[in-house]
Amino acid sequence: MLKKNCLAALLAISFGHSSQAEPDETIIRLMNDSPTMLDFGIFRLERFLNSAGENSYSRVTYDWGSNRIIVSNRFFDGHTIKEAEAMQKCKIWINAMRELAGINLDTGQLQSWKTSSEFTRFFLHIGDVEQEHADHDADEKSLDAKFHLAYVVADVTNAANENFSLTCEAPLFGNEFIISY
Repeated sequence: MLKKNCLAALLAISFGHSSQAEPDETIIRLMNDSPTMLDFGIFRLERFLNSAGENSYSRVTYDWGSNRIIVSNRFFDGHTIKEAEAMQKCKIWINAMRELAGINLDTGQLQSWKTSSEFTRFFLHIGDVEQEHADHDADEKSLDAKFHLAYVVADVTNAANENFSLTCEAPLFGNEFIISY
């Protein structure tokens, strides 16, 4: 019984004087830094894309050098695929992204009833906003021009049995895409 009481007292003393860690400089800086509408829009668009039925993870980033918002994804299922099949996967993914954004696949432009893409709405304020925020949201067409699509298909083989990754890139608007190896 004496052993149990001593152990209980020792545990009480240990837990009673436990030290707590304080946030360090890195965490304090993060706590004091507000997200921007760009941050929030990237978060919202990425969340939307990844809940839209895609089996793989879509990523949204801002590329400072090109001043673009990049919507990207990657196909790799552990098997080598032929170049023609990879090209088809590119076309399907890019068309799916354009459709989600409200682009007419025949014309490569917005559906006739839209004033901006569905992607742009994730970067705008929600609901009624003060005039200063409404002015900030006004140039939706300019924002639409910033979206760029990129899809990488890994482990592709050509007729000479050479393996490579194939990258398809396109602006949000249009009917074409560019292939790079």
